[in-house]
Amino acid sequence: MGEQPRVTVYWYSQTGQLLESVSAVTDPLEKAGWDVRKVEIRPREPFPFPWPVRRFFGVFPASVDPEGAPGITADPPVTGDEDADLVLFAFPVWYLAPAPPMRALIGAEPKAFDGRAVVGLIACRNMWYSAAVEVQRLLQAAGGRYLGTIAAVDTASAGVTFVTTLRWLLAGKRDASWGFPRAGVGTDELDRLAILGERLAELAPAHPEPAPEQDGTTSPTASEDDLADRVREVLAAHDAAPVNHPLAAADLLAGKAFRIWGRVIRAAGRRGETPRNAFTAMFVLWLTGAILAGLPAVVIARVLFKAGFDAAVARRLAPVIARLTEVRR
Repeated sequence: MGEQPRVTVYWYSQTGQLLESVSAVTDPLEKAGWDVRKVEIRPREPFPFPWPVRRFFGVFPASVDPEGAPGITADPPVTGDEDADLVLFAFPVWYLAPAPPMRALIGAEPKAFDGRAVVGLIACRNMWYSAAVEVQRLLQAAGGRYLGTIAAVDTASAGVTFVTTLRWLLAGKRDASWGFPRAGVGTDELDRLAILGERLAELAPAHPEPAPEQDGTTSPTASEDDLADRVREVLAAHDAAPVNHPLAAADLLAGKAFRIWGRVIRAAGRRGETPRNAFTAMFVLWLTGAILAGLPAVVIARVLFKAGFDAAVARRLAPVIARLTEVRR
């Protein structure tokens, strides 16, 4: 093995936003001499962008289906035997769940993660918590060691991002207009990720050869374990995934409700059939009410029960975050 760590990045981005965040983290690694291999995941049947409105809501049931796995391709191909010290699993969030192509990757290529140290990287509007929990569970089932999450979000207010995100996804207009800012992850977050990448780039131990196991496989060396531990320390020290506790609580609650709605809609029939369309319309109405009334209720609950509230959120997110420190208000 070389003297510098080897990183494999698996990524899928419909809009290009996620690749910006990937580059912010990995550019410093490459400049420091790390061996970075990027693998783009693509659905065999591309999703439209911008989204037609009916298709945008029509993809909801598959997005929240834990078994949802569209056909995918990888460029370059996934071999399952990459000699990577670290895996960066970069995924967008669709309906509080990992985008289906990235969920499909774990199911199709579990060997790519078995025995590997994995860091999740997310770029989204502001609610990534349920998606990170699902990814951690899937990667752990595949044999991966999940070190923590790097999350980049749109830092504008929730009301503003509701407008700008829909404008971008449904009309393809990302730039600032009509008094609204540019949609998506901004330069402030990309700069934060670049600093995190610089700190990670400083972790470059030498690589002794791994010792063979009796079954012919290899186990992680002490150096690889040390690198994983130090990566986790950097994620914690730089608060790689800042937590907004009210949003996190709303996300975790809504994530459960979304999965129930998804099962109901899938059970109603195939895409385009009248019963399914009717239940999808009911979901949209419910979602509107949840946005208008649910989040304010969660905010009030946190004001009344802050200590217990934050502790409950921290326990739920402990498997996916190196450390909970910053609370964005």
